[in-house]
Amino acid sequence: MARPPGADRPLYVRIAMSLKSRILAGHYAPGERLPGEDDLAATMGASRSTVRQALAELRDTGYVTSRRGSGSYVADPLPIEPLSPRSGPVYTGFLDDLDNEAHHVVERDRAQDALAADEALAARLKVPVGAPLVRYRATRLRHGVPYGVATDVVPQAVAERITPGVLAASPTIVDALALAGSRVAESLQRLEPAVLDAADAGRCGASPGDPALAITGTAYDAGRAPVDAYTLTVVTGYGIGLHLTRAGTS
Repeated sequence: MARPPGADRPLYVRIAMSLKSRILAGHYAPGERLPGEDDLAATMGASRSTVRQALAELRDTGYVTSRRGSGSYVADPLPIEPLSPRSGPVYTGFLDDLDNEAHHVVERDRAQDALAADEALAARLKVPVGAPLVRYRATRLRHGVPYGVATDVVPQAVAERITPGVLAASPTIVDALALAGSRVAESLQRLEPAVLDAADAGRCGASPGDPALAITGTAYDAGRAPVDAYTLTVVTGYGIGLHLTRAGTS
């Protein structure tokens, strides 16, 4: 899990990520006017010029639009689907941090099968109901120790580029997507409590009914096309760190 933007990031980036998290959590709805620059500057403990940079960053990435003489508004539609139903806080972070962590992660016992998109998967992957999809399942290991089970569902057109050679060269499906030309540029995920079923427990050396953490999300490529509807079920005992920094901290 990527950490929220810390003090090593420019202040305008941290402010942009903070605003983006509120947008993706549903605090600001598509089409809604954002607070004015003065209000944001006071809330974030920053200058108006820094807030202006943050809003420019959000405009450049498609999350905000500006109307001359009226202010800044949440884009409608947004580049990626916000969490629905409205979630609790959305903690934003950087995929390069997650990439660094992924150097220690591999998948084993990988299997794949074909399925047709139901309504939920069709909505997440923006394909018609019944569209062909490919599902990958594998045990995840960090430093050689099993910590969970990964399920990745990708559109067939994407899966066709994930050849046996690409799979063999990829520690995870996220790596396979990158090698296949669908590098993940953005991802939004939800964390919820879960219990292990017999199959997942067997993969991880745990017991059926043990508590777990389900990380469910959708990954998007650089063109904001959804390329992976995934679930990572993490077994108890695996720690996930979280670094929180106030936006105004210099």
